[in-house]
Amino acid sequence: MDRPFPIVSQSFRIVLLAVVATDLAFILTDLLAFIAEKAGWISVVPPFLKITRDEALPELVGYLKWLVIIVALVWLSIRDRWSVPFRWSLVFVMILIDDSVQIHETLGLILWDVIPFPPSLVDRGEDISEMIAFGCMGLIAMALTATLFTRHGPIARELSIRFLMIVAGLVFFGVVLDFLHQLISVASKGTAMDGLLPPFFSLLEDGGEMIMASIALAFVLTLPGFETSSRPIAAV
Repeated sequence: MDRPFPIVSQSFRIVLLAVVATDLAFILTDLLAFIAEKAGWISVVPPFLKITRDEALPELVGYLKWLVIIVALVWLSIRDRWSVPFRWSLVFVMILIDDSVQIHETLGLILWDVIPFPPSLVDRGEDISEMIAFGCMGLIAMALTATLFTRHGPIARELSIRFLMIVAGLVFFGVVLDFLHQLISVASKGTAMDGLLPPFFSLLEDGGEMIMASIALAFVLTLPGFETSSRPIAAV
C-alpha cells in the first residue's frame, strides 16, 4: 500500500508532532487567555480562539482534519480497490457530522422528550438521552466495521484495531469526560470552584478530541508504516 498522498513523505512521528504542535498552540492560547480574563488583564477571551466554541478557528481546523482523513481513506479504497478504508471513512463521516452539527446532542433532546424517565432520573434525562443516541451511532459504526476484524485478513484487522483505539479515545474525551463535566458543573455551582473546574474540564474534553483527531490524521497520512505484508489488499 502506497501512502494516500505521496507528497507527505515524513514519518508518523514527525507528522504527528507537527499537527499536535498546532493543537497545543490553540490549547495554550485558550488557557492563557482564560487566565488573563480571570486576572482582569482582558475583558473577554476572543471567541474565535476558544477551542470550546463551535465554529471558532480551532474547531474549523478540526473539521479540516476529519475531511482530509475521509478523502484519504476514500482515495485509498478507490485506488487499491479495497473496501476496508472506505468502510472506515463512513465512520469518520459520522464523526465529522456529529462534531459539526451535534447529532447526538440533537437526538438526545428529541429522546428526552419522548422517553418517559422516572422522576428520579428526570434531572439527568438529557445526559442519559445523549448517551443513548451516542450508543445508537456506535451500533451503526459496529455494523459498518465488525467483519473487518475477522474476515478480511491480518492487515485489515490491524488497521481496524488502530482505528478502533482512536475511536475509543474520542469516546473517552467526547462522552465520558463530557458526562463528568456535566456532573462537576452541577456539583460546583455556587462554590468557589464554579468558575474554574467546569472550564478546565471543557478545555480537557475539547483539547483531548483535537489531539485524537491529530493522531488519526497522522496515522492515515503515513499508513504504510504499519503494514506487515508487501501488498495489503484484502477481499472486498
